[in-house]
Amino acid sequence: MILLLVGIVLGVGGVLFLQHNYGPKQLTVEESSKLLNDLQVVTLERQSLQTQLDQVQGERDRNQSAQQKAAADLVQANERIATLTQTLQILQDAVPADPRGGNIGVRWGEITARAGVVNYRALVMREQSGKSPAFQGQFVVELAGTRNGRADTVVSEPVAFTLERFAPLQGTIALPDGFVPRKATLRVNDAQGRAQAMRIYFVRGASGQAGG
Repeated sequence: MILLLVGIVLGVGGVLFLQHNYGPKQLTVEESSKLLNDLQVVTLERQSLQTQLDQVQGERDRNQSAQQKAAADLVQANERIATLTQTLQILQDAVPADPRGGNIGVRWGEITARAGVVNYRALVMREQSGKSPAFQGQFVVELAGTRNGRADTVVSEPVAFTLERFAPLQGTIALPDGFVPRKATLRVNDAQGRAQAMRIYFVRGASGQAGG
């Protein structure tokens, strides 16, 4: 029994000796705590990097989708522009010519009077310009009517405009007290004030007539 006990003690001592000198190093409490903290830091950093990676990948996917949609929208827009260009050309050709002829003419106009002001809208066009430079013009509205029972006129300030093929023009003219407009003469002059086109319309809302 004594020999058995001695053998057990020697065996345990030998195991402890081998483990202490040749086995894996045993960590202290402080070392274990530090290792655990380092592991937690690395884990959190890995999670943060993974989140950033997911965000970058999501942004990339959204950018790809946006680029694809932009490309599709561009194709549709080009098709729409081509259709509108054809429609615009048809409408331009369908607008009646200025009865006075000439390269530049007032193709359409509408003059209305209400509450002391006159609103005008007009369409000035010229024949196919080809490679000719744009026309720099001035648009003037001359109103003829009565004021306090006497004939009178009101002339608007010239409005500068640029004309390629067509130019829609609109504006408002304040009327003097007591002035009742009857007719409006729409005049188109060049930049030097020389007459290029004119057309006369009745004022709607004042005389109840319309024409040109």
